[in-house]
Amino acid sequence: MARQNIRKRKLRKGIAVLGDGRTEQYYLQHLKQIKGYKYAIKPSLFDCINLKQAEDIIDDLIDNEYGLIIFFTDYDTIINQGRQADFDALRKKYKGSTQVIICESMPSIEYWFLLHFVKTTREFINADQVHRELLKHLGSYSKKIKELGKPEWVKELCDNNRMENAILNATDILQQKLENEGGNHFPFTKAHKGINKFEE
Repeated sequence: MARQNIRKRKLRKGIAVLGDGRTEQYYLQHLKQIKGYKYAIKPSLFDCINLKQAEDIIDDLIDNEYGLIIFFTDYDTIINQGRQADFDALRKKYKGSTQVIICESMPSIEYWFLLHFVKTTREFINADQVHRELLKHLGSYSKKIKELGKPEWVKELCDNNRMENAILNATDILQQKLENEGGNHFPFTKAHKGINKFEE
């Protein structure tokens, strides 16, 4: 009986991913199908969540013995909503945790998508600017729910080694950010940290 309980506990452990918005959630859903990644997507109802909800979900997933929780979020939304202190507290809470990875993108997840096509440190004032720049390279991309639900735009991101290039670009640019290059709007993403875990 004890051996069966241990086996059940081990089977419950895995990766769970959270996206704070529908774009992240659809991206993660399509990526899972296209690349064959193994993770559970939360929330399962595909709805926008705030930082408090994200923290509650993360804590619940830890309680349910998930081995790794990865949270994708847009940094400009945090700033625009005046939630910087809340986000800093969230990062502090899980700092040093091997169980939680927070993958923020500045200004938004669209910057991570853009790095699949070009390496740029252009300072985008807001998510709309990076969205317009992305459309020059990924014409199939749209924020409309109907279009987000189609996997073609994520397939295009994955074609021709674009994801590998994006990981290299994001890694280099994040290093520049850590070395205090650029101004307040210096773009960066940590999305590649989550992708690297999926690849493992």
